Amino acid sequence: LQQLLGPLMAQAFGGKSSPTLRSLLAGRPATIVRPGTNCREAGMIMSDARKAALVVEDGRLVGIVSFKDMMSRAIAKELPLELSDVTTIMTPNPESVSPDTTVLEALQIMHDNKFLTLPVCESNGSVVGIVDVMDLVYGSGGTDGWRSIFDSAMDVADDLSDNNSLQSFNTTQTTKSTTRSTTKIKTQSLDSVQEKTDKRPVSKLRPKKPLISSAGDSVLAVAQMLANKRGDAALITSAAGGVAGILSDTDITRRVVAKYLDPSSTGVSSVMTPNPTCVSMSDSAMDALATMVENRFRHLPVVDDSGAVVGLLDIGKCLDDAITKLERAQEKSSSAAEDAVKQMANVQGAGNAQAAALQQLLGP
Repeated sequence: LQQLLGPLMAQAFGGKSSPTLRSLLAGRPATIVRPGTNCREAGMIMSDARKAALVVEDGRLVGIVSFKDMMSRAIAKELPLELSDVTTIMTPNPESVSPDTTVLEALQIMHDNKFLTLPVCESNGSVVGIVDVMDLVYGSGGTDGWRSIFDSAMDVADDLSDNNSLQSFNTTQTTKSTTRSTTKIKTQSLDSVQEKTDKRPVSKLRPKKPLISSAGDSVLAVAQMLANKRGDAALITSAAGGVAGILSDTDITRRVVAKYLDPSSTGVSSVMTPNPTCVSMSDSAMDALATMVENRFRHLPVVDDSGAVVGLLDIGKCLDDAITKLERAQEKSSSAAEDAVKQMANVQGAGNAQAAALQQLLGP
């Protein structure tokens, strides 16, 4: 990721290297709770900070409680919050990183391990804080930084698609006609680069299938549905089928747990975010991402032309997909370079020793 995005990030930061997590967390208090803290108290601390809670014992990190943990392991299972120790719902012994880890390195770690949050600890084990996906997006150099990540990912996706189309086309044509046709297609692709950047649709971001509940459901019913389907947000629909609201795991902690509401008797319509901003599949992908980043929306509903729900954008999934595309493009490029050198060696009649030397130049 450093190799792929390092130069772009440096440009976004005015020629400076990617910032460290220490700089991102400077001045922010850590959301620390201790064994013995009950789930209600932990939820209130998480609500105030809008961050997952780090469970610390004798100065050492022993667990983490995310908003999804609170929803799935406490609310959905109907635990008595005041009587349940936070250690019963935490994820024990989470991985942590050094505060000297850069934003790009943290992005790579979260991507490789499918983490949404990342505890940060000094080498002696003392807890510094926690970062999440949105922290890293914001820490990527402002608008120029995060746009460079998604623009680069969609560029390589378009390039791979064009290359695959050309390869398929080439296999059915004679050498002479292939040369003429390939030149024509590549010219069209170059002419439309700027247009693609401006008009790439939301569908390119591959919205995930929405998890849907009705406005008459209870918070408990929605939490149990999300827990069963391993989701973190539900779109709430009206009787007419349109989007009435959205309820996330964070909302459940902030608006139910921290407010002492009973999940079984509280209607979802009273705690959901009503009338959320929506986009359509044909809207600009970059505009949709800008809406999410600038407003700190983790989720953005996707509707069709009639207003019916068809998908849900998740900023974490969008970022993970973007990094995956960049990595695949890098792998494909490395493989193509290796094949080219091998072919050159064969054409020029290179011996085994020469071929080995060329292979060594390519690296692993």
